Amino acid sequence: MSARQIRRRAFLLGGLGVAGISAASLVKLSAPSTSLSSSASSGQEGLEAPRSSLPGSASARPTLRLGWSPWADAEVVSLIAQTVIQQAYNVRVERVLADIGIQYASLARGDLDLMLMAWLPLTHRDYYRRVRDRVVDFGSMYSGRLGWVVPDYVPASDLSSIADLRDPSLAARFDNRVQGIDPGSGLNQASVEALKSYRLNDLELVASSSAAMTAVLDQAIRQQRWVVVTSWTPHWMFARYKLRFLQDPQRVFGGIEWIHALGRPELDLEMPDVAGFLTRFYLPDQEMSDLLLQANEQSAEAAVDDYIASHPARVRYWSTGEIASG
Repeated sequence: MSARQIRRRAFLLGGLGVAGISAASLVKLSAPSTSLSSSASSGQEGLEAPRSSLPGSASARPTLRLGWSPWADAEVVSLIAQTVIQQAYNVRVERVLADIGIQYASLARGDLDLMLMAWLPLTHRDYYRRVRDRVVDFGSMYSGRLGWVVPDYVPASDLSSIADLRDPSLAARFDNRVQGIDPGSGLNQASVEALKSYRLNDLELVASSSAAMTAVLDQAIRQQRWVVVTSWTPHWMFARYKLRFLQDPQRVFGGIEWIHALGRPELDLEMPDVAGFLTRFYLPDQEMSDLLLQANEQSAEAAVDDYIASHPARVRYWSTGEIASG
């Protein structure tokens, strides 16, 4: 199979859309690469200039810059990719923490080499449409779902659907608040659309961060208070707490999403071995959930090290394409 043949097109995009770009994110999409803050395992470094053409020879292989977002799944997936690429191909990988909109724009410009957080076909539809002709899609790594979540002790007889929250007295049980995550995320933008589509005039979406969202949820559960948060699977909180998604009859949040790996232009041609790894890199749902729970209870680094050590056949397949016999 040639390097060009491993290019994989993203899923066809269609259906009812969710605006994935806020005004703030539109500004960020046009920001220069100096707005990125990078983090490598060895410390902090800045991206101070657009990258030049990358050499393709193994003897002069460049550092790969891998974009990631401060989300539980993004952290462990980026760490796995960093570890496998460095060990299997002797290529240094620098993990770059950045807003999701900046990642898409930086990837298209070549300021980033990889991003592993493309939620398709719906959640990041608007981001992806802006760059789809200037990136390489290596396919999906795992599946996910977005929506609004409540603790299971909130009776389903009282609240089963997002539409139920139109009742002012029911909204008041939640202090008229929905706890969100970072404003630039597709989940937060879909939640803004949900407020409009379901005419939830008595609710306020509180945008913050994924860490703030889980902290609010944890405190509410400890006090047995009613709370609505925006969330997604896979996430460790579903393994720790008894939770459920609210029904979404208008499908504002879509259905099952697939999280894709994207590369900058020509990466598949310059580094076919890395590209081959990305096309084979896949995590089963249950293993992903267990990995995220361990990462939360210990650390992402410890969880990833344990996972790689306990799945040698899978890692070998990812890196070489060899399937274990017997």
